[in-house]
Amino acid sequence: MYTVVTTVEELKEIVLTCKQVGAFSFDVETRGNIERHPDVVDLINYEWKQHLKTLKAKNPDILKRSKEAIEERWKKTLALEPLRNEVFWLGIATEGKSWAIPMGHAHGEIVIPEEIGDGTTVPPEGYRKLLASGKESMAKARYHKPAVFSDAPEQLSKTDVFGVLKELFMDETIVKVGHNVKFDARSIRKYLDGNLPAAPFMDTMVMQHIINENLREYGLSSLIHHNFDNHDAYAKDGKLGKTIEIVPFSAAVRYVHLDARWTWLLYRKLWTRIKNKEDLLNALEQDMATIHVLMDMEDAGIPVAKRAMKDLGKELDSRMRDLLLDMSQYAPAGFNPDSVKSKRELLFNGKREGGLGLKSTKKTLKGGVSVDDDVLQSMKDKHPIIPMLIEWSEMKKLKSTYIEGLLPKLIDNRLHPSFHLHRAATGRLASSNPNLQNIPRDSNVRKLFVAAPGESLLVFDYDQIELRVMCMFSHDPKMSKFFIDGTDIHTGTAAVVFQKKPEDVTSEERQIGKGVNFLMGYGGGAKKLALTTGIDEGFAKEIISNYHKQYSGLTRWKNGIINKARQTGYVTTMSGRRRRLPEINSPDDGLRSQAERQAVNAVVQGSAADICKIAMIDTFEAFKGTGARLLVQVHDELLATCPTDKVDEVIPVMMEGMGHGRVIEGIPLRVSGHAAQSWAEAKGK
Repeated sequence: MYTVVTTVEELKEIVLTCKQVGAFSFDVETRGNIERHPDVVDLINYEWKQHLKTLKAKNPDILKRSKEAIEERWKKTLALEPLRNEVFWLGIATEGKSWAIPMGHAHGEIVIPEEIGDGTTVPPEGYRKLLASGKESMAKARYHKPAVFSDAPEQLSKTDVFGVLKELFMDETIVKVGHNVKFDARSIRKYLDGNLPAAPFMDTMVMQHIINENLREYGLSSLIHHNFDNHDAYAKDGKLGKTIEIVPFSAAVRYVHLDARWTWLLYRKLWTRIKNKEDLLNALEQDMATIHVLMDMEDAGIPVAKRAMKDLGKELDSRMRDLLLDMSQYAPAGFNPDSVKSKRELLFNGKREGGLGLKSTKKTLKGGVSVDDDVLQSMKDKHPIIPMLIEWSEMKKLKSTYIEGLLPKLIDNRLHPSFHLHRAATGRLASSNPNLQNIPRDSNVRKLFVAAPGESLLVFDYDQIELRVMCMFSHDPKMSKFFIDGTDIHTGTAAVVFQKKPEDVTSEERQIGKGVNFLMGYGGGAKKLALTTGIDEGFAKEIISNYHKQYSGLTRWKNGIINKARQTGYVTTMSGRRRRLPEINSPDDGLRSQAERQAVNAVVQGSAADICKIAMIDTFEAFKGTGARLLVQVHDELLATCPTDKVDEVIPVMMEGMGHGRVIEGIPLRVSGHAAQSWAEAKGK
């Protein structure tokens, strides 16, 4: 049963009903209005001018459609930005009831259906191309004649809707359920006096991920299909989210109702599978506490030095021009370093054909000669042009990803990345739009992330968090002693494998100790150790053998993890998150070995992620009233901001929130970091 809400009295009834149940699901439909955002208008005009230079045909119809295509793309982009979108539908559902609440849908019902010409007929009058004479062409052509709608029914204003529903959204005793609840909660924040809806939350995407982290797709329709006997909930009209602004009113009502209703039904079904399993319930509660922190982080965003970003783009352009000039000494005229074909011909064609006559080392999946980065890296000593090709690729990626890709995403000179709890099988956070976890540590890009005027960035991370986690689980006596005594763990490992005192370990030996430490955590072998440290494979085998002997407790623990996974089919992290390993007993040696590595990795990386989530939750609470705010999480690193005159006051608060000095299973956590004016400066770059 669902209702189209058109009166304030009906809104009040929603509040009463949901309060009685104690939980409700909600879903918003949004649109983008480019005219409300002058910065976006400027970007559209710039993009249009650049595109105009590439158009050969200047037909008015083509020009109009090209400009409209750019505008439509930007409208869709704005619709997906919670800080700038407009909510014009709200769906709410609870036990036995659901409501669709329109707040500005433009259309009524279809009076005259749309017409789409495939090019085999003459378009109707007003949709034909114009001739030079000004008359309409009678030639056959493609066309689109939009549908004609009746007037939309009267609808409540956003002020009326959220004025009444604010009581519901801000009630700390009522569970708010969403499918990707961060988006919906952040989108309505601007209508709730700038306040996020109050926790507690439930997110059906995250719930499903906790139950099964190995699904390929976590969209609502996919999860309905997965949990309700292959049911297609949207069979009648299809998924209308991307086109809801232009569909008939009745179709929009059905769609809004279905989204809210099925989110509720999915929540109820998933909850029954979690609530009586203590480990899954612990993992869910942790993620739902984290999700509130993530909402605030996403809305805060991280300041960016826009002018420096543009200057870096110019520097990259200059360097790329120099590289092209340098490459011209060895490459034929017209050589394109972005073309796979050009690189293949240059590197692998015979010298009589104008190539360098080098031997290929790798094939593509389709059987062609590969020129990917791994191939170029393995051949970089074969010819002077190859390091130039590698650097060109790096410069090109930096420019396209971190200059051209980020500039259009800035809102008031801040980036607002999205953080995801359901994309990594281990439970580790992922980020997108942009992916801050992929920013190269040794590039100039981190210099672009800066403190706002009058503020400082606080950049703190855990010291060897994953190695400490392995020690917490394994209780290996030698490794534990290094952590408890404060001995550098890589120096300590080098000491045990080379059978030396820590003070006698050389820098080269420490590097090998570091390499084997990280490699052993994930089940790597001698070949990889040799590759990462530069030692020969025979010596690497000896190092690994010594590692297993000296850290026998760690070795036993890893074997125990694998054996337990074989028995149960899964492993569990510190906070109860499961990692299911369907191939752990596979007869295929390759698949089984991969699952064994994943078993150890999941416990280590997943438990480290648990510690980081707890740190975010605790730090978020500790920051209240200090003027500090969390901005970004990248693996084991947290970035925050605070007024510069409060740095000395806030740093101890942040370190305590992250658990510095806290002892888990006998192993102390260590947190270190700095206050600075940029991310790079804080990391000593």
